Amino acid sequence: MGWNIEVVAVRTDEVDAAVPDVFGSTEETMGFEDATSVVRSPHLCATKVSPWVVVVDVACRLSGYEEYLREVSAGTELHLIRIADDPIALHYRDGRQVSQAHGRTACLDLAPRDDHDGELCAMDVLAGRTGVDFRRDLWDTPFTLLELI
Repeated sequence: MGWNIEVVAVRTDEVDAAVPDVFGSTEETMGFEDATSVVRSPHLCATKVSPWVVVVDVACRLSGYEEYLREVSAGTELHLIRIADDPIALHYRDGRQVSQAHGRTACLDLAPRDDHDGELCAMDVLAGRTGVDFRRDLWDTPFTLLELI
């Protein structure tokens, strides 16, 4: 597959509540393939998959932005995965980190796969924790472009 993107799921009704405040919503929408394209950088894309807002960052910045993770998860729940050969899975609740898994072995402990594929494992972790399935929930869902302001 060759992806290297981060996907964040925040339990909230508002897209703006799920993204860093340096991003602003636009009127532009697109499908999953365009939302996950490397050409989206430095912007983000987001969609609502009840009860989650799903945010895509093709530049993989959100996992390293601790203040964002704590702030956005305050009073709710946040799951972040990095879809990569060397995946990451983070879980925050009420502004605090609940769990973390860095690397393929740690992610496979959360979502075992016979093929040991790190990218698919990260997707499985997100589906298992949130119910958000990439093929069922994200493929045909319109994403909103969030510009860096």
